[in-house]
Amino acid sequence: MKQLGLMIDMARCIGCKTCIVACQNNHGLVDNESALPGEIPYYLRVEVKREGTYPNVKAISRVVPCQHCKNPPCVKACKAKAISKDPETGIVRIDRKKCKGAKACIEACPYGVIQFDNKNKFAHKCDLCFDRVHIGEEPVCAEVCMTDAIVFGELALLKQKAKNEGRKVDRKMSAQNILYVS
Repeated sequence: MKQLGLMIDMARCIGCKTCIVACQNNHGLVDNESALPGEIPYYLRVEVKREGTYPNVKAISRVVPCQHCKNPPCVKACKAKAISKDPETGIVRIDRKKCKGAKACIEACPYGVIQFDNKNKFAHKCDLCFDRVHIGEEPVCAEVCMTDAIVFGELALLKQKAKNEGRKVDRKMSAQNILYVS
């Protein structure tokens, strides 16, 4: 199995959230008529860490999608067997038709990235745009990133690319299948 994933370049990410908006639009997550602030589902989030003191303040942004864990706790937690790890790509996916709405996967996810559709009663999350990847395209977040901070590919090749470029890999944040570099 080749593990597909993302390399997030924290030195390039400016926290613009273009990836979030593109993802929401691509997956039809925004109900523009009734969406309220704080209630709009998302598959990615941008976290910002500030360092230093005024006037020397530095902001480090990073995108946090599903980590497509090596041994996904959400798969183990789902009694309905609605969540699986694709054997060809390593992408963790949720089958909405099998989901029973128990929400055990949401509680099991250590990254807080699984959403729940209350109206239709199913869990959903980032699947690295599996349908796009399946036809040779990249996930929409990587496609629209204005600073090229999000790069999609085979994880082993992304690690080699980071090494070749002399990039520092944050080992703690890169414990799963999303690679964070600075």
